[in-house]
Amino acid sequence: MIPKIVLIGTGRFGNNHLRNLVDFDKIGIIKLIGVVDTDSNRLKKIKKEYSITTSEDYRDFLNTANAFDVVTPASTHFSLVKSLLLEKKHVFVEKPLTLNYFEAVKLVKLAKKNNVTFQVGLIFRYNEMVTKLKKLIRNKNYFPFYVTGSFLQNTPPKSDVGAIFNYLHHFDIIDNLFGQKIKSIFSHENLSMKNPHLETNVTVMMDLTNNVNVVLNLGWIPTGKYRTLELFSKKYHLKCDLMKQQIEIYQNEKLNKVIKPKFKEPLKLELEEFVNCIKNKKKSKADGYIGARVVKIAEAATKSLKTKKPLRFR
Repeated sequence: MIPKIVLIGTGRFGNNHLRNLVDFDKIGIIKLIGVVDTDSNRLKKIKKEYSITTSEDYRDFLNTANAFDVVTPASTHFSLVKSLLLEKKHVFVEKPLTLNYFEAVKLVKLAKKNNVTFQVGLIFRYNEMVTKLKKLIRNKNYFPFYVTGSFLQNTPPKSDVGAIFNYLHHFDIIDNLFGQKIKSIFSHENLSMKNPHLETNVTVMMDLTNNVNVVLNLGWIPTGKYRTLELFSKKYHLKCDLMKQQIEIYQNEKLNKVIKPKFKEPLKLELEEFVNCIKNKKKSKADGYIGARVVKIAEAATKSLKTKKPLRFR
């Protein structure tokens, strides 16, 4: 069965989804039967360039599509994805799955009930460097006692979510590397906007059950773009650049080794997995359960931010 997919949302990142889906359609692994957006001018350009059927309403495709790729603002995810799952459609939805854990679990249960593929856009699950790092720290010599990371950029803050939910990739990376090991979480607001009041730059500290302490800086900065992760073990210092997909290993303050896996576009890999899971009825490595787990971490970090107290994680 060739999945018949509709893309909902063609904003900045939605365009990257469109590019990959068009390529998939060309080689015959899917049929891209429609594109949905609220911007009529954008739809006109897409229709002209790709000769694809477009609409401002996803419901126009419910009778013809069996899968939807949702790349819309986070605040729309719950209601939109719920309506698609109720129609028994396969769904890929960009991160965050929802803006609270209760709603995330509801969607996961609904997808399971209707026996459909449900995948969340946790793109760093498909980053070759992160995959290599996960294998590397299985060696006790590289297993860290301290981890620090940054996800910072000068893109204007969003108005529907703060930095914690917008830049939650590092929560997913930590979950992927160490599993469900968080004991406590504490967040500090470094910068915010007033109307609406949303954090734009935060520091999040996590204490893991396996004696690992994590400090993350997430959000807006006036200039530059950083996607980094540093791990400190008793013997080594691992410096990871998530954009270059490169790991530098230091010992005694000297560069010991550089690991640079062959580059593969993570978005292409995760969309390929979505297609394969539909075809072969397999479980995705970024399924709804994992998406909900990452939402739970982000929700706890947000609660800590509001209470200004460490939060015990359960």
